[in-house]
Amino acid sequence: MKKLTLALSLIFSTVTPAMALDVGDISSFINSGSSTLNKEIKNTTDSGRLVNIHVERLTSPLENGKVIPMDKKDEILLTPASLLLPARASDVIRFFYKGPEDDKERYYRIVWFDQALSDAQRNSSTRSAVATASARIGTILVVAPRKVKFSYRYDNGKLINDGNATLRIIAYGPCLKSADGKECKENYFLMPGQERRFVRVNVADKKGHVALWQGEQFAPVK
Repeated sequence: MKKLTLALSLIFSTVTPAMALDVGDISSFINSGSSTLNKEIKNTTDSGRLVNIHVERLTSPLENGKVIPMDKKDEILLTPASLLLPARASDVIRFFYKGPEDDKERYYRIVWFDQALSDAQRNSSTRSAVATASARIGTILVVAPRKVKFSYRYDNGKLINDGNATLRIIAYGPCLKSADGKECKENYFLMPGQERRFVRVNVADKKGHVALWQGEQFAPVK
């Protein structure tokens, strides 16, 4: 499997609290039965932050993914696109998918531009805030096909995604290597047309289990 970008390799992780702006999950999904996503962001510092957000479409969330034009100008809408987040405050950014309703999965990068603010000028009649530090954070948004095809194969410890939407897969049970302990667990996203072998869990053992989700649809595999 190709090397994933940071957004997918840090699956089930969140941006480290040490960062000023906490944008939550690195990878987010709009499932086939929905057209909206609410994403909470938090200012973890003691000063205000100016946050600007924009979205760009990608050919793939993998390392070789490239930025491409949207199919429609209003394909992905969001509100607010810019906000001032007070110290230790949080807010919710709403994303709306307005693109084609076909059988194609689409990938986007959400770019969060975060600027710290400080009072630079003060006098009896005026007070202005200017940016003193900034950071650019990129996360991934996956929009599942509106016409989703849920299909997979499991063969000799290998899971294959024959459908047209990304699967969330999990394996748990006895570890393959004694150095890893007694019980192991693996979580991955499996994109359409890709396959995955589990490298830590002994799925051949009768106590080894494999399961997957596509959106809200759950399927025990083994």
